[in-house]
Amino acid sequence: MVNNNNNDSHFEEVIGPLRRGSRRSNIYALDTSEEWWVGHFEYLRERGYMMRPRYRPGWKPSYDQDLRGIYKGMFAEDSQIMVHSAIMDARRISDSLVVAMKRVKISTSEDQIATLFSDDAHNSDPHNHCVRIIEVLPVSEGNEKILVMAWMREVMDPRFRTVGEAVQFLKEMVEGLQYMHQNNVAHRDCSMNNMAMEANAMYTRQYHPVRPKKRYDWSGRALHHSRTRCPPRYYLIDFGQSRMYDPSQPRGTEYALRSGGYTPPEGLADTPCDPFATDVFLLGNLMRTTFLDGDTWMEEPGISGFEFLRPLVKDMVVDDPSKRPTMDEVVPRFSDIIDKVPWWKLRARATKKDEFLLVKPFRAVYHVFWTASMMLLLKPAIPSPKPLH
Repeated sequence: MVNNNNNDSHFEEVIGPLRRGSRRSNIYALDTSEEWWVGHFEYLRERGYMMRPRYRPGWKPSYDQDLRGIYKGMFAEDSQIMVHSAIMDARRISDSLVVAMKRVKISTSEDQIATLFSDDAHNSDPHNHCVRIIEVLPVSEGNEKILVMAWMREVMDPRFRTVGEAVQFLKEMVEGLQYMHQNNVAHRDCSMNNMAMEANAMYTRQYHPVRPKKRYDWSGRALHHSRTRCPPRYYLIDFGQSRMYDPSQPRGTEYALRSGGYTPPEGLADTPCDPFATDVFLLGNLMRTTFLDGDTWMEEPGISGFEFLRPLVKDMVVDDPSKRPTMDEVVPRFSDIIDKVPWWKLRARATKKDEFLLVKPFRAVYHVFWTASMMLLLKPAIPSPKPLH
C-alpha cells in the first residue's frame, strides 16, 4: 500500500530546500560511495567495463539546477542513483552485457564462497545455482576486490504467470541449496532477498539496472516475453553470512539469523543449532509466506494454486530443527510431488489471493488463448532454460 503522505514528505524533502533558497545546488550530486566508483572509472574501463555517464569523470547533469530542472532531474537517466553503495552496474565493452560489480573485503565468506562455486568444476554442474562470478578485479586499496557477475532482477519482477513458472524457481532453489550443503556450505540467509533472476533471455531490449521497467538507453518501456516462452535462470546470491565447514570435522552449530523479515524458532530461543537445519526452515518459510499463506511482513497475500506443497513445507518449518528433513530428503520429495501435479494445474494462472474479482474472468479467458499459443510452440509447463555453455 502506498502512503501518499510519505510521498508528499519525500517530495518536500527533495524540492523544499531549493524552494527556500538553499545553497545546495544539486540534490543529485555524487555522494562519497559514488565518488569511489568514479575514481576507479579508468581502471574499470581498461579492464573492459563501462559505467553509465553519471559515473564518468567530468559528468555534468543533463538537467538545469533550478527548481524546474531539479524536478525534471527526478526522471532523467543520469539522476538514477545506485541502490547499494557497494554494488555498481556497468556494461562489458566486448559484448554489452550488463554486469554487477560488488566491492568485498578480501578473505571474507562473501569472497571465498562466491569464487568457490564459480570455478570450472562447479560451473559445469547443472545443480549449482549459486551466482557465477565472471571475473575478480583487484583494487589499489589492497584489502578489497571487485566481484563481477551478470546483472540480475528481483525474482518476483515480473510476477509469475503460471504455477509451472513458479515451480521452476522453487526447483532451482531447492537444488541450489542442496548443492551448497553437499559442498559443506550453509547459506544462513536464504530468503527471497538473497535470490535473483538472470532474465536477459526474457527481454527484447536490455532493461535499466536502477529502473528495470525502462530500457537501458531510457528510450521507452522494457518489454519482455513470459518465463514460459523464454525461461530465465534463478540464483542464490549474497554469501556474506554463509559458512563453510571442514568435511572431516563435525559441523559446528550457529546462532540463527533474522532473514527476510522472519526469525527461525531457534533464533527466537537464542539457541545455536545445525545451520543446515536453519537453511531448511528459511527455504520452507519462503514457500509458505510467498506461495501458501502470504507474507504479513511484506503485506503480500500469497498465490493460489500451491496447496500441493503444504505437506512438505509443514515438515520444513517445524519448530524442532532436529525433526526437519535434510535438503537431501527435501529434493526427492519435491520432485515426487511435482511429478504428480497434472499438466493443466501447472499451466494454470498463478493468481494473487486478493485479485480483484471483476477482472478474474477476463484474465482467465485471455490466459486460455495464451496457454494454447504456448502449447502450439511446444513450450513445457515447467520452463527449462537452455544449458549453460
